[in-house]
Amino acid sequence: MMMMMKPNALWRAMAFAGLGALALSGCGSDGSDGSDGEDGQPGPVGKPVTSASAVVSTITGASFDDAGILTLNFSLADANGVALYGLKDIDIAGVSLGRTGNEDEIGSTDIEGEPRDIWLSYYTKTKGEFEGETLYAGSGYFSGISYRGDVNCTDCLTDNNDGTYTLVTKGTKPDGSAYEVAINTNDLYSVKNDVTHGVYMAIKVRNDDASEIHLANGDYLNTAGFYYWLPSADTVAERPKHVIANETCESCHRPGHDGNLGNMHHPGKHTVMDSCTFCHVEFNEYQTKDDDGNVIGKHDGSIKGIAHEFHSHSFFADDGIYPQNAANCQTCHQADESVANADAWTADKDTATCLNCHDSVYGVPSWHWDADNNQIGENYQNCVSCHGQGARGAEAAHYDANANARSTELKVVFDSMTVAADASSITTIFKIMDGEDMVPLSQIDPRPYKYGGFNSAIVLNGVLGDDFLVNYQKVGFDTFTQLGDGRIESVINDGAFKVKELVDAGANIALSSQIHVCFGSKGKREDCVVDAEDNLDGQEAPYLVSDTFYFQQDGAAVADTPRIQHAEMTACQDCHTTAIKHRYTNDMDGCATCHNGTRDKKGTGSSNLAYIVHSKHYIGGFFKKTDCATCHGGSGFSLSLIPASAAPVAFGTTDGGRFDPDINEQLLVSPQTAACVSCHLPPYGLSDSTVAHIKAMGGVIDHDGDINTIGVPSSSYPAQVEETCATCHSDSQVLEAHANWSSSH
Repeated sequence: MMMMMKPNALWRAMAFAGLGALALSGCGSDGSDGSDGEDGQPGPVGKPVTSASAVVSTITGASFDDAGILTLNFSLADANGVALYGLKDIDIAGVSLGRTGNEDEIGSTDIEGEPRDIWLSYYTKTKGEFEGETLYAGSGYFSGISYRGDVNCTDCLTDNNDGTYTLVTKGTKPDGSAYEVAINTNDLYSVKNDVTHGVYMAIKVRNDDASEIHLANGDYLNTAGFYYWLPSADTVAERPKHVIANETCESCHRPGHDGNLGNMHHPGKHTVMDSCTFCHVEFNEYQTKDDDGNVIGKHDGSIKGIAHEFHSHSFFADDGIYPQNAANCQTCHQADESVANADAWTADKDTATCLNCHDSVYGVPSWHWDADNNQIGENYQNCVSCHGQGARGAEAAHYDANANARSTELKVVFDSMTVAADASSITTIFKIMDGEDMVPLSQIDPRPYKYGGFNSAIVLNGVLGDDFLVNYQKVGFDTFTQLGDGRIESVINDGAFKVKELVDAGANIALSSQIHVCFGSKGKREDCVVDAEDNLDGQEAPYLVSDTFYFQQDGAAVADTPRIQHAEMTACQDCHTTAIKHRYTNDMDGCATCHNGTRDKKGTGSSNLAYIVHSKHYIGGFFKKTDCATCHGGSGFSLSLIPASAAPVAFGTTDGGRFDPDINEQLLVSPQTAACVSCHLPPYGLSDSTVAHIKAMGGVIDHDGDINTIGVPSSSYPAQVEETCATCHSDSQVLEAHANWSSSH
């Protein structure tokens, strides 16, 4: 008997497929289906640019036609080299074009016959007038979208769907009208094909992961591309006029911070220093206006003018954030073998550069100043006519013959430390070296300090565990005696200083310096000459740079700091070099010897180093102090580095007045807790419930109804403290909790 099968979906599909085959076989006698259709377009290669986490652009070729229209070929890839397609016209944030030239072409040569090489923009535009003079800037550029958000071009960019693109600076706007950016020098100079040309392209594309709330903070993928070539030979050329490395600027303007280069003046667009030079060229001049918008002058809009102006005036302003005096040229103009013109600042051929900083009666000698017209006198307006090389030019005035710069070259060295048998005194012998020369005692500033003690002093402390034991101890000039070999001896007696307390505690002895040496004119060391009013007679006496030296109590030198280093001094010196507030120091302990756990801020808060540093590094949104690794490196922020035996930290006094053991007590906070509350102070991040949580985890902290009063009286501080903060607040958790904070927080 034959069994019947019930048709299912698979059976029906096979049946229809067979019928289809039979039908097709009847379309022609040769079995074909008639004319073949067109081949399909190949799919794109790579991945969409909006899916990348980083973008790298490479310009592979550039040319411009007789009409001045630029054609640019480039490629995009992610950090792993995968091709990126899908870029749009509106993602082209800016394209600038220019060439090398010299000062004679724009009539600004200061030394006849010696014109400097300069950069000339091919997209020059007028920037208004001042006293009948037209002001010009090289800040024109092509972009796919205007600063108002209007789309400039819909067909300027060709996407080849393989990570390569072609851009032409001529196309069509959304309304059908033409958009064109051609070479225009405003007849200030000509187009030349036989000199090095360069093009800069900025790309700003939104990542798919970007959220609307973060767009204002620049939540875009940015990349900058540069290309230099010789049009007459159609050959690639070396980058010209390389003066400062981008990495040097980024040591302060750090990527990821609100103060990064991309957010300084053109938010989220021009993210590297090299891009600034294409628009802010030598002849840039802008109108200066008063608060009512009236034009009152003009100012230098070149990149050197802007950088010098910002860094100089910001340093001296009450709310300034620049941590290093702009007179220290080499903070930015660092010697670098990869930077061809790193020493260009020593050329002494450019008055405009001098006047960027020396622009007032405070910045020039009085005899150079014309008080009647409130400007530099007419006979002194060409600085380099006198201040050339060998005649107190830039390098001599700022370094070789400058007292402040010379002082950083001197070095204080502690040779020995001896503890008296009865612990009644400590004797130390030190020397001040200027290269191979020893500085005599007669050249050390002997004057009294206006707040007590002496200007010149050494600093005594002791280290036990992870902190210094006592408050600031400044051992003055009156204890110094010059020995026969030129070295200097200081005898530090107990009573005036806590010598016995340090010795009895078993501490390592720490010595550092606050020495001033007298310099006469042109940075020459001299014997100090002090008048009856304790003023130096025409001399300067800046701080010397300090290093901290350690000794065991038997006099043996200790090579490395016995303190845990929660941050490296090099991270500080990236921005500050050696100058930090009121003292020059080469190591973190030079700060911590004063700003340690024993010291409160005149009774009203902490003067601990962590608190001082954290409170100073969130200025105007310039730094995110929540970016722990910037200063602390890979693990310096780790709570586990703070041992249970670490000293507590003073956070004021019981009555809010200056600490006096006969009148009040200090308020103390346990060390791990202190690290956290150095940032998490009221009203942000510290509440009654947070305090309760900290105490439950073994932290010592309290307040008397006013959350701004933190800590317990020193007499109530426990003999044993067991904080468990690091159990939950691990390194990874700390980083995660502090990540992606914007300045709005």
